[in-house]
Amino acid sequence: MNQTVKPISTFAILAMAFFGMGVGTITPALNAIFVQFSDLPITTLLLVSTLPSLTVIPATLIAGSVAGSKVKYRTLAVFGMSLFVLGGVAPFFATDFTVILLERAIFGIGLGMVVPLANSLVMGVYEGDKVATMTGMVTLSMNIGGMVLQFLGGYFAGIGWNYSFLPHALGIVSLIIVIFFLPEPPSIPVTAESQAAPKEKLPVKLFIIVLVFGLYILSIYPMLVNMSTLIVERGLGDTATAGIVLALLTIGGMIAGSIFGKVFKVSGRFILAVGYAFGFVGLAMVVFASNIFILTLGVFLEGIAMSTLIPANMMIISMTVKPSQMALSVSMIMASMNLFGFLSTYWIGAIAAITGDAVTAPIMVGTVVLGIFCVLYLFINPLKPSAPEVVKGV
Repeated sequence: MNQTVKPISTFAILAMAFFGMGVGTITPALNAIFVQFSDLPITTLLLVSTLPSLTVIPATLIAGSVAGSKVKYRTLAVFGMSLFVLGGVAPFFATDFTVILLERAIFGIGLGMVVPLANSLVMGVYEGDKVATMTGMVTLSMNIGGMVLQFLGGYFAGIGWNYSFLPHALGIVSLIIVIFFLPEPPSIPVTAESQAAPKEKLPVKLFIIVLVFGLYILSIYPMLVNMSTLIVERGLGDTATAGIVLALLTIGGMIAGSIFGKVFKVSGRFILAVGYAFGFVGLAMVVFASNIFILTLGVFLEGIAMSTLIPANMMIISMTVKPSQMALSVSMIMASMNLFGFLSTYWIGAIAAITGDAVTAPIMVGTVVLGIFCVLYLFINPLKPSAPEVVKGV
């Protein structure tokens, strides 16, 4: 590797990562959209928010399987950012809800192509301690972008429901920067021996990482989707209060992302235990909070946990798979994030059917899951080299 990465190239990676949480841009405008199309069932209306999370999954996996091997990173990034902007802004001009859903699907495909590239590029163009630092900075950039886009989405929704789609146009700036400055990792030389070699296999450890991280997402989603209901039921505020509380999730994530490199260097093999410890304490505080301060502090700690675990898993993946498998591996964990986020609806329903509580009980179950993971990773070394590969690559 040993290539010097120019500051403008680093900025290009972060500019692309800035839009990694762009799926939440219209979240503050959902009520306005529901009112505009009040003749449609709520299950159909919710697709405007959830459909991109579904189309992200195949796009992420396909992009990861071809990035750097069959298609250049820059080519994928340019195409993905173009779809992000076009599919993101297009609903501003639409009046038919079916057309809006089609455009949201296109937006999700673009987002799915872009999301895995930033972390894959970090693993491909940086070395040593710089990898951990830049992985944390990518997470920081995603958190800042998510907060800015949600703020703009809410602001423009005050003008009109369709105006909430306009903040996606900011992607044009990132697109221009990517076109001219996005770095390309050095290609792996192709030899007669490598061409004749059998297809590379993905280690089983990778699938375990992907599954555990997916279960983490499944565990914290009930807190995210039930926050406004929980606050109102406990008499701690209203839906506006929920927006402020959840903003602390992003702030906690920003802090964790900015110091991840140092935390990883100090904690070493215990990095996942540290992340899950923050997550366990955060969810426990949410479950038992009797005032808004404790609740907000719990959400803040959960933000720290999330932005510790995301880059930590990226680092562990980089130590687990071969360079040629990096893009696909990062895509798999990103796809897991979206898939388990989507499945959380049914997870909450299943717990509610057993306990009769769809608000606090799912969060309590998630707390137990994170506690178990924390204890396990006190004894399991996630940085230990993986066993021989036995699973065929995609």
